Amino acid sequence: MNQQQAFRPTDLARYLLCLPFFIMLLLMLIEAALHAATTYLVIQAGRDVAQGKFLLADLLWILATESAAYIIGALSWIFAERTGFLAYGRYTLRFARDNRTKTKLLGDKEARERVEPFLTGETFYVYFHLLYEIEGDLRILMALILNVIVLGSEIDSALPIAYVAVFVVLFVMQWTMRRRVASAYRENQRMTNRMTAQGYTAWDNVFAGNRYNLRLWIDGFKRKLRDGLDAQIKAIMTKEGLSAVSGIVGLMIVFAAMAYIAVNSAGDMEVMIALAATLPRQIEMTKDVHTFTSGWNELLASWARLTGVADNMHPAPDANFDARMKAEQLTLREGANALNVTSLDHAMGLILSQPTGRINVRGPNGSGKSTLLTSLKAVVKRRAYYWPTADRLAFQFSKGQGEDEVEVDDDGDPLPPNGVKKSGFSSGERQLRALQEIVGHTDAAIYLLDEWDANLDPKNRAAADALVEELARRARVVEISHRDRI
Repeated sequence: MNQQQAFRPTDLARYLLCLPFFIMLLLMLIEAALHAATTYLVIQAGRDVAQGKFLLADLLWILATESAAYIIGALSWIFAERTGFLAYGRYTLRFARDNRTKTKLLGDKEARERVEPFLTGETFYVYFHLLYEIEGDLRILMALILNVIVLGSEIDSALPIAYVAVFVVLFVMQWTMRRRVASAYRENQRMTNRMTAQGYTAWDNVFAGNRYNLRLWIDGFKRKLRDGLDAQIKAIMTKEGLSAVSGIVGLMIVFAAMAYIAVNSAGDMEVMIALAATLPRQIEMTKDVHTFTSGWNELLASWARLTGVADNMHPAPDANFDARMKAEQLTLREGANALNVTSLDHAMGLILSQPTGRINVRGPNGSGKSTLLTSLKAVVKRRAYYWPTADRLAFQFSKGQGEDEVEVDDDGDPLPPNGVKKSGFSSGERQLRALQEIVGHTDAAIYLLDEWDANLDPKNRAAADALVEELARRARVVEISHRDRI
């Protein structure tokens, strides 16, 4: 898909269409059929009572049929969970594939606060909310349809007419209110994500122990908390108000039909016994009508949230990003030669003029040194390996993997060379190990290293510098050094 093409919620919803989903649907249909068979058996048992020949076999068949329905229903949840996890995995892989070259978004705080909640859990819950609503609504709908067919054929045709009327009225109500409900839930999602994003900086502002920064952080959190609460209340009241009205209307129609049948069949003992025997099921079905209405509202709300996910599938970078680079203040130094940069294209020409070697980017603070590296990565894409200053990249060493020579203790935990267990790495150690892994496990034509020596002491810096030299012998290295290299 072209990255400029809009990503639609239907594209995300299609990730739910997989083998586990269709198995879930089949099991739900079998469950609904078994529930309808139970209704039929109850009616037949009522007729046996009217004829004075109620049998123990009637109860056993009802027990067996309804028990089978419960078991099948429970099994369907296994495939529902498999569907949800698979859909979320597909979404994450698609996001990674579509956005892996948008390096300019790496340092965009606004885009990150807007999009990151979807990656860190929001989309996962949206998928499961949507899936559960689909499953719940379809389970109710199939059970209602099959039970209404049984009731209409075995008791009175007025019952199917009543339930059809309920569905028509409720769907008309839902259709007329769909935009208002969707709008309320999308605003609720937006405000909740703003509040969640504020929590990403909680760790630093709380544990730093600085009263000034903590006060500012709490003030911002309170504002976003209030906005989130207001949006949540508006969304809930919009949904629940419509649900309550729909439930009352449904109850009135169904109960009116039951009263009509009872009055017209007062002298028919079999019909009256069948109606009485199915009264618990009828009450349950009227409750299902209300549940279905609420479920439809929830389905609409989940779809609105899925629209929010789709809108943020292809985040756009700041249009003024390239303007942050003040080319006239930047210098590219290679060995004893130093050349002033006039533009991004000029810098690219200088960098690509040789297949190997080191180029040091120099310039005053705010001149756009990091912006230059980011822009270069955006241009050359996968040909370059980019190691940013704010490093949250995934490395094997940070997962305890990829070090064959590391010894382990009795519990299988890795031990450092001196045999003493170590819980983590200092920033300098992490930086050196990351550089070692980059040298050993990557093979790019260009390496863009942004302040690779910022946290290194003189000894580790010398070791890291040797690793950069190793890279420069096989590729082009463009570096921003914490201390300009002499």
